[in-house]
Amino acid sequence: MANRWGIPKTVEELVRGRDFNCVYCGISFANSVLTHKTRPTWEHIVNDIRINGPDNIALCCGSCNASKGTKLLAD
Repeated sequence: MANRWGIPKTVEELVRGRDFNCVYCGISFANSVLTHKTRPTWEHIVNDIRINGPDNIALCCGSCNASKGTKLLAD
């Protein structure tokens, strides 16, 4: 079953086991007080919710997710 963003459970589990830091700024999600900055959020690298494979789904902090816009991961 997929979550509300359509991310399949298998992909969600893989990404949670892979991404311990924000893919943009690198802040660690481990042992952090959960604030907007440190809370992990789902990120579609290519901003298309139909692309839900592990190569397009990552975790990033709420701050980066809110300010990303159309920036690429490399940016």
